[in-house]
Amino acid sequence: MNSKTDINELLAKHFANERLTASQQEELNEWISAHRDEYRRLQKLIGASVGKPQGISFDAERAWQKVEAQLEERSQKVIPFRRKMLFWTSMAASLLIVLAVSVFYFSSASDEEMVRYANVGRTEQHCLLPDSSEVILYPEAVVTYQHTDKGRLARLEGKAFFQVKRKIHGVPFKVETNLLKVEVLGTSFLVDAAGKEQAAVFVKSGKVRVKTDESGAVLEANEKAEWKDGRLEVGIIEDPQALFGEAPVVLVFSATPLPDVVRDIEKKTGVRIELEAGLEKNLITTRIESESAQDMVEELAFLCGCKYKTLTEGKHYRLYEE
Repeated sequence: MNSKTDINELLAKHFANERLTASQQEELNEWISAHRDEYRRLQKLIGASVGKPQGISFDAERAWQKVEAQLEERSQKVIPFRRKMLFWTSMAASLLIVLAVSVFYFSSASDEEMVRYANVGRTEQHCLLPDSSEVILYPEAVVTYQHTDKGRLARLEGKAFFQVKRKIHGVPFKVETNLLKVEVLGTSFLVDAAGKEQAAVFVKSGKVRVKTDESGAVLEANEKAEWKDGRLEVGIIEDPQALFGEAPVVLVFSATPLPDVVRDIEKKTGVRIELEAGLEKNLITTRIESESAQDMVEELAFLCGCKYKTLTEGKHYRLYEE
């Protein structure tokens, strides 16, 4: 929201059927899109019928009369109707925002398309960036997004999960914290910068490049980079489902050809398993539930009566006959 225009004033004008400029209407539409529940509650509170944000028609004088009767204290001073509406809608909008579990506050600068989101609630909240990338903000997290010809830049304070749209006209997406810089092409990843001296990046899918002032690394799915004690440490995510807050993966196979099994495992978990010639004839009957990559490979090796080799721990294995 432009700092020059208060959302409460725009809401007051909106419900009073006053004309808005094109930029004001755009700002109002953005707020309504991000706060649809608050907007509907505000409509009900002032007696308006719920409908589309634009083109709302209602009797403003009648709405004011309905809510005026509910006020415990009435001012003896006669206030012009327009000032009454501005006061009431401003108060109602402010009250709804305060009572909401969490709210995204945002502002935009016309030239740089800067947008700011803050989660002031106690649960994770979802927001959609202007480039259609998705962000899940953890409590107390703040993201400031800026889209220019040089790139898409999100500055993060706190912890957030990003689902990034692929390059738009060759424009990359970057995330910066006070300790780390992350550059992506199109992927999903978690950035935890809640600590003053520690920060970490956890990649769910795709590939990202993590940089510090002194070092850097390229991460792929199920890999992490953590800044600890002045060093960037790279490793494997031991339990991706728990980290990303997903339901446990359950895979059930009944007399399923081994090649189909490994394809399903790679699709659902990202773990790659190579097969030596001759093993494709094996039929697998088993149930796999939230096991580590090594546990899955060990079970397949046991069922096939073969051995396995670790190529990349937690990510890449090979099954072969003895």
